[in-house]
Amino acid sequence: MRRVHAVLLAIVVIAGGVVPAEAIAVTPRVVPLMQSDPGVGGFMSPNVTYIGTIPTDMPAVGGRMVKLGDQKRFYVTGGSGLTIYDVTDPALPRLLGTLAFPHWQNEDVEVSDDGIRVVISADGRYSGQTIFPHNTGIHVVDASDPFMPELVATYSAANELNHTTACADPKCEWLYGSSGFIYDATFTSGNEIIKTGVRWKPTGGAAHALNRDDAGLIISDSKPRFVLDPRTDPAHPSVLAEGMPDAVDSALQHNNVRPRATEWEPRDPEAPDYEDPALRPGELFIANSETNFNTDCTDPGGLSTWSMVNFDTGAPLEQLDTFFPQNGNEIEGDPPVNLAGCSGHWFTERDGLVTAAWFEHGTRFFDIDPTNGDITQVGYFQPVWTAVSAAHWVVDADGNEYVYTVDYVRGIDILRFDRDTDVPSRADFARSWDNTVVTHVPAAAAERYSCRLGARGGRGLR
Repeated sequence: MRRVHAVLLAIVVIAGGVVPAEAIAVTPRVVPLMQSDPGVGGFMSPNVTYIGTIPTDMPAVGGRMVKLGDQKRFYVTGGSGLTIYDVTDPALPRLLGTLAFPHWQNEDVEVSDDGIRVVISADGRYSGQTIFPHNTGIHVVDASDPFMPELVATYSAANELNHTTACADPKCEWLYGSSGFIYDATFTSGNEIIKTGVRWKPTGGAAHALNRDDAGLIISDSKPRFVLDPRTDPAHPSVLAEGMPDAVDSALQHNNVRPRATEWEPRDPEAPDYEDPALRPGELFIANSETNFNTDCTDPGGLSTWSMVNFDTGAPLEQLDTFFPQNGNEIEGDPPVNLAGCSGHWFTERDGLVTAAWFEHGTRFFDIDPTNGDITQVGYFQPVWTAVSAAHWVVDADGNEYVYTVDYVRGIDILRFDRDTDVPSRADFARSWDNTVVTHVPAAAAERYSCRLGARGGRGLR
């Protein structure tokens, strides 16, 4: 039987509070450079405007933005369950529905292209949090009625860890777990998720996540990395490319994005520009790495770009550029100290701009050169109290760009990014990395330990 949920509640978020939409209008505030104290929401570069916070989703862990016709929805999961928002107007989100579903932790909530299915993975066994019955396994939620989402299927097996689960097809009927196994969720014989016994990952080793790009290919965050084609037969995907040559950033591969995937065309070996080093649409690949309990940023993981030239002929990905967070000299733009770790987390990309979550170091913005993969930091949002897990782009009807962050200790922060505003100086960036040096989040270290341990099946951190 379905539960009754909050519906059609229009809300506006201001400075950490929730008030009726009719009561107040949102007035964005731009915070100047080099402020001596944080403004409303925290420190931020001049190209970032803080709109407000939805604190009720704290602790928020994973999110997914989906466009359904003229409506945009944001699905967010955390310790309390699933929440669905209408964010067609990003500055004025509307709560659609919730599902009370205590679990820990779901980093990468997956949603079918039609918004009907939501897939939640929980790996609480490795974090020691097994109080709740849904703290392990793969869970499928029916969100065909977004006002009343309903849990319809669960798969759980002892010693079978799926830290994340990816949809291999647009309807989320075939699921690829980070365990390496493929699961049948077609529900042909009732609402049952069936482990097929087939592996998408033919070799052993650690895997954190997988991403299905807009062309339908799946790229794994694993060692070695795989480029898979599930489009013809998701139960038996073909391997298009495999391997990861020696790279500057060799830490745990966490998540990835392949921009302009639908525009990709194979290179013609007979064409005179076949060996042109300039990347073409669909040949740029962006990834992130995760390093935890790395207080002095020794051998850190970071945001990196890769070349996918000739992946269709089996060529492995080649690393191009990497942004490393570091301790060191503020003059060079590096923070002098890092307390709970030195790591990026989930990120998304839009038209050459990346917004990335960086735990206690807030949300970061990067410009990516599509021809050579060069990375340039161009903005930041740095709350004094934060442990941000993911950052997602959303655009309003006028083309204004917003970001919804998913934060363990804040819930959801709503930001607006302006491409036309000047970017900060190196000194500004250096100072921004320091703003949570004292007021970091003690629980974040334990959470990230369990995240990393879970992704490696309990086999150690590095």
